[in-house]
Amino acid sequence: MFFRLQFISGTQKGLTLVELVIAASLILLVLSLSYSIYLFGVQGYLENAAVIENQSNVRIALDHITYNVRRTKEVKITDDTLIVGSESYKLSKDILMNKGNQLAVGISEFVFYKPKPSLLYIGISSMPDRKGNCFSLEAYFHLLE
Repeated sequence: MFFRLQFISGTQKGLTLVELVIAASLILLVLSLSYSIYLFGVQGYLENAAVIENQSNVRIALDHITYNVRRTKEVKITDDTLIVGSESYKLSKDILMNKGNQLAVGISEFVFYKPKPSLLYIGISSMPDRKGNCFSLEAYFHLLE
């Protein structure tokens, strides 16, 4: 026994309740699949944006230090500070500071030492992302004499 919706014209054309439920179910299925694809895209975008930001922060920091190391003869290392000419670099929590100003955020490791008097090593790593991956850059510099 099916119920039929009838138009005012009096003809026997109409939709049964079962047809209406099936159509609504199909529309709901298509909408939910579309929404889950949308959410998947948004999550992928956010993860990629975080990875790119981590890489960018590490690159900016190393580029800034590289620029100054190549233009000076004076490089000093104190306990936790790298002094390059008139610039000083220090890691404070997860922020790499330059003369008390923020240079880069999301930095987990800032390592520097002189294996030889005329050679400087610098290594910078980002904070781990959701998957636990860090982005690291390192460089050796032959210092001017």
